[in-house]
Amino acid sequence: MNRYLVLLVVSILSTTFAKDQKPFKHQEKVSATLEDYISIVDKKDIKGMLEYLTIPLDLHFGSERVMTIGSEQEFMMIFNEWKNSAKANFHSTKVRSIHIEQTGIIDNMLAVADVTYDRLDENGNTIRTERALYHLVKGTGYYAKPLKFIWAFSTRWARKWKIYMISNIDLEE
Repeated sequence: MNRYLVLLVVSILSTTFAKDQKPFKHQEKVSATLEDYISIVDKKDIKGMLEYLTIPLDLHFGSERVMTIGSEQEFMMIFNEWKNSAKANFHSTKVRSIHIEQTGIIDNMLAVADVTYDRLDENGNTIRTERALYHLVKGTGYYAKPLKFIWAFSTRWARKWKIYMISNIDLEE
């Protein structure tokens, strides 16, 4: 009898909590940050891109190993090469979908956005469709000595969302 009572209570609680999931508090801010960042990428404005990123920045593309960019100079060098490569041969980007989830153990400090987008030519024709995960942090990160961490944590409400990692993922066919 007790076993059935426990099962009944667990199923009621799980149903109740599943229905009460609130949307991520910062969803609109994170989405706006990503859309602004994508428009800067469309302009190939390397310095402007830095305003939306943290250094160090982790990048993971395809089956290659994760690349950590450790300085603004390194970022400028890598993305100036990108700017002149075939990968940057697009006119604009049209976002198909953005799905944002809160991550991390401390509320409202970390998020990940699953973004699917089309790269378009000058006539608005799709060149290719891509999908990437953008990992964001409120501020510039929360890894520091205790006093610096406490300061960063207590002033997080005044900080902007920044991208600390970008990973491309395969599109589902």
